[in-house]
Amino acid sequence: MKIAHISDLHFGAHDPVVRDALLAHLIEAKPHLVIASGDITQSATDAEFAAARVFFDELPMEVFVIPGNHDLPGMDLTRFVNPFGRYRRHLIDELDPELAAGPVHIKGINTARRILPHWNWANGAVSAKQRRDIAKTFEVATAPWRILVLHHPLMSPKEFPLDITVFNSRELLQTIADQRIDIVLAGHQHHAYIETRQETEHKTLFVSASTAMSTRIRRQPQGLNMLELTDTTLRIDQLRYADGRFVLFEALTHVKPTVSG
Repeated sequence: MKIAHISDLHFGAHDPVVRDALLAHLIEAKPHLVIASGDITQSATDAEFAAARVFFDELPMEVFVIPGNHDLPGMDLTRFVNPFGRYRRHLIDELDPELAAGPVHIKGINTARRILPHWNWANGAVSAKQRRDIAKTFEVATAPWRILVLHHPLMSPKEFPLDITVFNSRELLQTIADQRIDIVLAGHQHHAYIETRQETEHKTLFVSASTAMSTRIRRQPQGLNMLELTDTTLRIDQLRYADGRFVLFEALTHVKPTVSG
């Protein structure tokens, strides 16, 4: 199974040329599924969500999407009374979606919040209910690969540490370990990287994607991740935008260990 992981599209602050190149690449690559891990828009306006809807509708494969902090309206009344109304109206009603397909069972959670006990509301949080829902999902999952999708990363890259707070992240990491989740997909930092966390016999890969098409880039250009999975193997290709197209710059292979006992 082939899965494309994109993040931080930021419609409204995107590069139209990169947008078209991304669309062409996804159509040519023919992944079975596209996962978009939040920040679909820049300012959560109806026009931006409509542009995102057009983009997703042009893709011939299924799209699995979760919101990010930019998908909440700014400092106006809508943020507090109906924070995800536009997101739900244009994209999908479910904020914590779930999908079982082929060798994967995927659970998404919304880590964006209308208000946080922190000066920077761009940070994220996970609730006790969401952790219970994750546990409930994977307690009955039978697919070989367990994938969790969220916008805010739980790990930071060694070469580009950023100060990001995810409230209750320690508890979420414990849930990830308890449920033997294999892959955690995220975005937010506009920086692609893969970090690992080993718990006894189980290894979790924390995979972040760069911004897919935003004009706001940091140390890396726009990019995406392409995952190819069999029942026992995983290959992750990290691609970057260069000279009008997306090209491979790094790849990782991983073999799922046999569970003892």
